[in-house]
Parts: sequence; structure tokens; C-alpha cells
Amino acid sequence: MSLTAAVLLNRLTTRAKIRHMRALMTLCELRGMGRAAQALGITQPAMSQLVAELEKLLDTRLFLRHSKGVDPTPAALDLLPIASRIVAATEEGAERIASHHRREGGMVRVGSSAAATGALLDAALPAFGAAHPNIFTQVQTVIGQALDNAFSGDEFDVVCCREREVLPDGWAFEALVPDELIVVTGTSHPLAQQAGKVSIEALSRATWVQHTAVSLARDQFDMLRERHGWDELKLVHVTSRIPVLSWSMLKTGELLSLVPRSVVMPWLSIGLLKELDAGLGLHLPPIGYHWRPDRTGRAVRRFFEALAQCAAPQAEETAP
Repeated sequence: MSLTAAVLLNRLTTRAKIRHMRALMTLCELRGMGRAAQALGITQPAMSQLVAELEKLLDTRLFLRHSKGVDPTPAALDLLPIASRIVAATEEGAERIASHHRREGGMVRVGSSAAATGALLDAALPAFGAAHPNIFTQVQTVIGQALDNAFSGDEFDVVCCREREVLPDGWAFEALVPDELIVVTGTSHPLAQQAGKVSIEALSRATWVQHTAVSLARDQFDMLRERHGWDELKLVHVTSRIPVLSWSMLKTGELLSLVPRSVVMPWLSIGLLKELDAGLGLHLPPIGYHWRPDRTGRAVRRFFEALAQCAAPQAEETAP
């Protein structure tokens, strides 16, 4: 019987496996049975068996063996782009099904900025975990470029952060908590003991924690210094994007800092830090969550409900 396209198609559809395609792709790339087997996590004899099975199905030599490894034949190179498309389509299908199960099942993948962690997750996660013990919630901090990257791909179901200036395609935003820059210090600082509003002069005599160069707080702090002529202001140059380290600097009661209320909200709420009445009125974009309406299942919507419930009292407290 002649080897026609119909015969080959029948063999491939009935007897070829995805593992045969992966073996072909890996061996074309690495050009060695041992290296390809290691890359696929199988033994070298198993790798040789996969190649032999595929060559038998196609009745075609796919690789030429020599002392240094193997070389793909023209037939293997012709088959390579087809194998790549098969494997890629299979991987895409697996990811789509897994994503569907995550949305409809019990998993929520959250990316969160430091501001959203303090303003929302600190209060919402304990209650959410207790109310929904079967929902697996995975939270990852995203700062700087990582926050920008959080809106590409399929790594997160929800991104909690400040409202973006430009809303990414396919994403929606729900504002939950207003925010502003405030002056905070440790509870033992002399200004923390003072009743009423703290004067600009008193602030100019204090020692401040400096901020990272690229931040909303740093920009506004530099503007305050220029506006009030704080040329000789005393600064401590220890910068960090880790909120707990900011608290470590301030808890001694010797320093002040201009920070978003959202970031230090957990320590303000339990009395470890004190907000000074400086009357600066430096409002920031609100804190909330970004989400994709066409990719949201029951578990994620329950998470949204928990965020809204914890944010409601905070929004009332900070409302003008």
C-alpha cells in the first residue's frame, strides 16, 4: 500500500500523542538524546522509544544519529512547525480550561499594591478567609513595574491598587476608599502629644524620613519644602517600599513622614502610629480594585463583596 496523505493522517490522528510532538520539538532544539530526555524529565531509552514510534508512524527517518548527537532530517524540519502549533494549541486549551475552573471554582488570584494592602486587604482578608474557607486566595505584592505588568497576561483575577490614569483594555475599576497624604509619627513624638493643629513652623523643625525618588509622597514632599522654604530641613535618608520598615522607622517617636493614609492604616487603627493634624489637604486618587468583567466567576465576586464590606466604614470615616 502506498503511503498517501490520507494514510498518514489516519495514523497520526489515531496513534500519535502530544508527547511525540514534544519529543520532536525538544530533540530538534537540543540535538542530543540525553539532553532532550533530561529536558522532558524522562529517561534516554524512553526518549529513543518516542522517536522510534513517531518514525514508524510516518515511515520516515526524522533524525540522523552521529557521535556528537543527532541532526534533524528535512522531514523533521518540515514537521517541526506543525508540531509546535499542536503543542501550543494544547497548552492554550489547558490554560483556558484551568482559567475557567478557577473562575467558576474556588480560587482568587490577587495582585495588590502597598496602598491597597493597607486600606483593603488588611481588614478584608481575615473575614473573607473565615467566611469562605474553601476558596483558595493567592495574594502577591505588586510594586512599580510589577504593578504595570499585572494587567498583562492571565496572572491575576483582580488587581487592588490606586485608580490608574489610563484604564487597561478589558479592565474595569471599582473605587472603594478615598485616600490622601498625611503626616504620621510614633505615639511618643512630642508633636503627637500636642492637641489641635500642628503648625508649619513646628513641622519645619522636625526630622523627617525621606521617600523613594519615584513616588507620589516624594513629589508632594518636595513641593512642600519648596513652598515653605524648608531649605535646612533635617532628613533621614533610609528609603524603602516595604510598609513594615516605614513603621519600624517611625515607631521610635523621633521622626515624621508624609505618607498615604492607606499605607499606614493598619498601624493607625491599632494605635501604633499617630496622624498629626497638619491640614495639608493633599488628596490622592481612590483605592479600589481593577477587574475584567468577562473573566469573573463566583469566587472572585465573593471577594469583591468582602472588599466592599470592609471599605464601607473606612469610606465613611474619611469622607469630608
